[in-house]
Order: sequence, then structure tokens, then C-alpha cells
Amino acid sequence: MTKVAADYGVTGTALKKTCDRHHIPTPERGYWAKLNYGKRVNKQALPPSAEPNLALVRIAGSSEQHLSPSVREATEKARDRLNKHAAADPMVAATPESTPSFVELPSLAVTRRAISKARPDDQGFAIVRSRGVVPLKIAVASIERGIRILSQLFALAETQGHLPKATETGLVLVVENESVAFGLEEQPEKTLHQPTPAELKRRDERTRWGNTNDAWPRYDQSPSGRLAIVIHANPYSGLRRKYSDGKTQTLESMLPDILAGFAGHAAFISERRRQGEERERRQRDAEAQRRREEAFNSREKRRMEFVDAIHEQLTHRDKLNAVLTHLENATPEDVGRISAMATWIRQRLKQIDALISPHFLDISARSSKVDFDEPDPEKEADSGNGYFGYSPSVSLQLWSIDNEKKLATACSPLEWASAAGSMVEKNPAD
Repeated sequence: MTKVAADYGVTGTALKKTCDRHHIPTPERGYWAKLNYGKRVNKQALPPSAEPNLALVRIAGSSEQHLSPSVREATEKARDRLNKHAAADPMVAATPESTPSFVELPSLAVTRRAISKARPDDQGFAIVRSRGVVPLKIAVASIERGIRILSQLFALAETQGHLPKATETGLVLVVENESVAFGLEEQPEKTLHQPTPAELKRRDERTRWGNTNDAWPRYDQSPSGRLAIVIHANPYSGLRRKYSDGKTQTLESMLPDILAGFAGHAAFISERRRQGEERERRQRDAEAQRRREEAFNSREKRRMEFVDAIHEQLTHRDKLNAVLTHLENATPEDVGRISAMATWIRQRLKQIDALISPHFLDISARSSKVDFDEPDPEKEADSGNGYFGYSPSVSLQLWSIDNEKKLATACSPLEWASAAGSMVEKNPAD
């Protein structure tokens, strides 16, 4: 029953109750032990179901079954280690009656001073929450036992390498390098509230005005003496967060299980951090990839704009050459009429040849920040976006080059034509 129950994430007792409710026979006490020793056992057959609504069995297992393997493994390993330690040291599973004296750890000195100064509220609970203090909600009569339980918990934690650490919000336990916050609370005893004459009078007054709600709380709460350790972490993890005194079990006897629970929460925190870091890494990679693609598309667009500008000039040149060829085929008597036109076309062709010359194209590309070299992927990733924040318009330029100063200055077509004309005058042979 215990092994099958574990597969469904429930206790053996819960599975037994489920079987009884559905009239499913279960092994009698000592069944498996008798079977192992070859003794005769009574194996009951499954009877036919007389009630159709009992034919379907629903078992709601513990949410811990949905935890990741790493968290379950960390919890189980910690539980095994602590159970072995408890078996070797009987004082680990001590009861309140068997530990009349104990060694109070120095890390709890601030907690004791704080709780000793706290005044109980109207329900009888003293509450403390401050730096370096275990959060407490406890009756005065339970303070000594509460401090003793915390001392035993910390002493057992120290054997596993877990140490307390003071923070701004309390005193946490560091388990596997993860801070697990927790507190000690006394469970309240609830009793049905008996209204006082003043409360009854107040209710009657409110009733006259149409308010039928009771003028008092439904229950009164008072200290019960039942203590609980509550882990203040991972509220939606599915891990157990509360360990309290029961009818037969006490917190003192549950310390190994409690610390195993701390280990599970620490593993869950670590796993969530790793998941968060992995998620951030994927987001960074996706953003870097987006930026690389954006930079690539931007480079390709500007390159094509530059190529289009060259192609446009080549088209103009072909058009001008075709016209010039037509003019050069004119008859001798018409040469004078088209001489100026032919001269302009030849000048325009020289300008286009200059614009699309390799030297000028190289300077124009660099001036327009059009790069035809592929960037180094690593340097591009380090630079952030891989392309210029400001991109001038893509255009072909005419340049005035000073070879001595190694300086190229953009000039207008008029300036370039004037400079070319003056060079022709100085060098008639050209």
C-alpha cells in the first residue's frame, strides 16, 4: 500500500481510505511479511461493483509529483542523509519532554531578546519581525520551547553545512548557497465567539439601519501550544511549506523532514534562477540575432542603393554615347551646327567616367558609409547593433583630390567642370 500510494503522490492511509470507500479489498496487516516467510495468506478477490458511481476512482496526488526531477532528487537525498544522521544520533528526534536542557545557539540571541521585549496582542500572541530575527508569532508560554526547537533545527542544519544568515527582513537558513526564509508560528485555537451584551446592543442598532451583519468575529483565537515552522518561499512551487505539531508528531521529531523540505526549496530556488538566467540568455541571443539581421538588411539595402546609383550613371553614359555616335556621323556641313552639343556630351561623359571610376567609387562609398566588406561576427556582436547609428544618403560624388595632403574634397559638377576646364587650358596636349 505504501509503495503504490507513493506512485500516486498520496499516503498509504489516504489510499486505504479510498479503497474502502470504493469497496476495494486491501491486504490485511502483516500480509507481506507472512508471504515472505511462506505463511498462508488470505487474498480477497475484487467483488463486482454494485454502485456505478464507485466504478471510477479519482486520486488527487500531491503537487510534489509535478516537481522537476532535480528538485525531487535534492529533497530525497537530503532526507536520506538526515534520516541516517537521526538514526546515529537519537537526540535529533527528541521529544519536548526528553530535552529539558539544551544549548542555545548564539545566532538566536537577537531573536530571544526581541521576543522577550514584545508585548502579547489581545489574542495572547507576541509577534516579532526585524533584522537578524527569526519571524515569530508565539504565546509567552511557548517561547522557551520555540527557542529550543530553533536551536535544535540550526544545530542539525550545521551538520549538513547549512548556516543561518542575518538579513534585513529576518534570519534565514542558507542551504546549498540559497537563502530560505522561514518563521515559527503558534497555531491558534479557534472557539466560537460568544457575543457580549455590548456587541449584541451594537448589532441591534445596526439592524435598525438595515445592516444584518454580525458586529463581532465568528471565532475567538487563543494560543494552543501547537507550534509550526513555516517556510516563506516559493508559495506556488507545490513544495510543502508548513510543518506543525500533530496529534502524535511533534516538531522536535520532524526536524529531519523539515530540513529536507528546506533542501527542496533551495533546489527549487536554484532551478528557478537557472531557468531565469537561461531565459535571459535566450532573450539576449534573440535580440543579438535580431540586431545582426537588422544590420545585415541595412547593409544590403545601402549596397543596393549604391549599385543602383552606379547603374543609373551607366545608363546615362550609354544614352550619351548613343547620341554622340549619332552626332559624329553628321555630314561635314552640319558639324558646325552640332559642335557645341557634342562638346557638352563629351564633357558630360568625362564627368560620368569620373563618377564611376574605381578611385571615386571607393571614396564615395566610404563617404556614404557603404561598406562592402563583411564585418567580423564577434566584433559586430560586441558593438551592439553592427551598423552606423547615423547613415548619410547614398550618392556618387565628384572629388577634388590633394595627393600631397591625401585629402579628398567633394565638389559640385560646376566646380569639377571648372577645375577640369582649367586643367585643359594648362595642358592643351590633354
